[in-house]
Amino acid sequence: MGSFEEFQKPSFTALHASSVTASLASTSLFQLDKSTLNEQELTAITYKRAKAIARAYDLTAQDIVFLKSKFWGLHTDQICSMDGEAATLLTIQYNLVAGTLAPFAFQREELQPLLQDILDFDVSSQFLLSEVGHGLDSPHLETTATLLPTGEFDLHTPSPLAAKWTSTTSPTGNIPRVAIVIAQLMIAGVNHGVRAFIVSLDDGKKMCSGITTKIAASRTGGTRHGLTYFDHVYLPYEALLGSLEMPKNLRQNFLEVIWRVGIGSLASSNMSIAAFKTSAYVAGRHSIRRRVTARNGTPMPAITFRPQQAPIMHAVAQAFVLEAYGKYAASEFKDPRIDPRIRHGIAATLRTIVHQHCQNGLYSLAERCGGYGLFEYNQVIENQLSLRAVALAEGDGLALCIRLASELLIGRYGLPSPADPSSFLARHETGLFDEARAVVIRIGEGHNCETFNRLVLPLCQPLIEAIGHRMAYEAAVARGVDSDLIALYVAGAMRHDESWYVEHLGITRRDIAEMEDRALSATFPRLETLLEQTGSKRFCTAPMVTDKSWAEFVDRLPGYEGDAAFSAIPGTHQAAACESPFSRL
Repeated sequence: MGSFEEFQKPSFTALHASSVTASLASTSLFQLDKSTLNEQELTAITYKRAKAIARAYDLTAQDIVFLKSKFWGLHTDQICSMDGEAATLLTIQYNLVAGTLAPFAFQREELQPLLQDILDFDVSSQFLLSEVGHGLDSPHLETTATLLPTGEFDLHTPSPLAAKWTSTTSPTGNIPRVAIVIAQLMIAGVNHGVRAFIVSLDDGKKMCSGITTKIAASRTGGTRHGLTYFDHVYLPYEALLGSLEMPKNLRQNFLEVIWRVGIGSLASSNMSIAAFKTSAYVAGRHSIRRRVTARNGTPMPAITFRPQQAPIMHAVAQAFVLEAYGKYAASEFKDPRIDPRIRHGIAATLRTIVHQHCQNGLYSLAERCGGYGLFEYNQVIENQLSLRAVALAEGDGLALCIRLASELLIGRYGLPSPADPSSFLARHETGLFDEARAVVIRIGEGHNCETFNRLVLPLCQPLIEAIGHRMAYEAAVARGVDSDLIALYVAGAMRHDESWYVEHLGITRRDIAEMEDRALSATFPRLETLLEQTGSKRFCTAPMVTDKSWAEFVDRLPGYEGDAAFSAIPGTHQAAACESPFSRL
């Protein structure tokens, strides 16, 4: 497996949008004011945006299957932060659906027209895995596809708990929709494990026969969700992706069928980092513009004050460091020589700290923007809600941490060792690992016992976070991220578990605070330069970043005026300033 040293590249530069989307971001399609649109109009715009981005990237099946640079470029492009719903459509379309279908289309000519339609975004597609009654317990999903004597399959939802729960599958966007549906393959009453099936859902206007979808309320920060049911839908034999043979290992078969889900976790983490950078830019620019009155009556930029600087500078540092880690994780995922469990473990640690940093950081950024930060059009709270929705859609983060930490603790495999075991974050990781392993050894009753549940499971998420912090730090060092930003990242990571450093390394809280202060003092004078280096400017639509954009935004708002005469206090008269009271004398 490639080490961090082998991963070193020339000097680090922030990932800017490619020329492909740089011009697209400034078009009326992406700059329009969504506040004036109804839900149906918003949906249509979202599909147009998704298709425009898709056409700009022009991904091929090889780009997707072999995880080439254009595939990662799409998932790190900040244009996706301009419309979270469009980003969701894109990653489902290309990673989950095209990524699952393409390897079969390489071998089956009859699948190639459909694959091309998906690549061209001439059809919309969904990946129907999760069921309302199972959630993370997807290996035990209930939807069945029964092989019939005719060679067809009977796709059926046997109970209400088996309804597929995903982004809405109702006719929207005036574009036909297909899905890859994951179902249990039944042959002569015997369960042969899950398979993927191609299913036509609607023609863009009406649902296909035997398929029902029920629309739930809009998911906060994301797309509308719905329940999809199949009532004995007959599928042609060609709809099956895979063989009829009984797998040797049902669990391994399940993981192979949904192999793109792991890549999706990494891809969506990179999308989250792009959105985080945009929010840091918005909050930083707003804080530079915003004025507060000092005690002497002099207006001062809000960014003058350390409590305003700190969350913005931490967010900027975390964004640059996470970006480096995202690139490292993507490079590891492309290497077939690496144990798939390790690749997924690296992606899981990235996912864990991306959502930790983003949720904590975006909350603070919104708070430092005051009332402005609570409105979706300012790209802070909207991104916070959207990224939270992404995290939950991928599965319970705590459960994923428990699974990964448990496997590491019992020695099934290991993640890359620290390049510098003496660093603060590496020592923290080692300390938490030793503590958890000591508990495992002490209880000695098997990792499924109740004692393990009570004493070890609560240690799992902090352990994975510690591993993620250390690996992100080392990826940033290898990528040549600015050393002052790295120092600020380290200080912020140490603040997540100050008590451990105080207890085990003899470092005081004051020591950590002073480390943070030195890093803030070194980075803050370059704030404007760093904000520009995020590459977020062209993707920023928040009106609060400049006086000009705010004035233009206010001019577009609906307004009311009139000439009504109503006096709240009897016997008095209220008039506009242009009506001189002396004119009535």
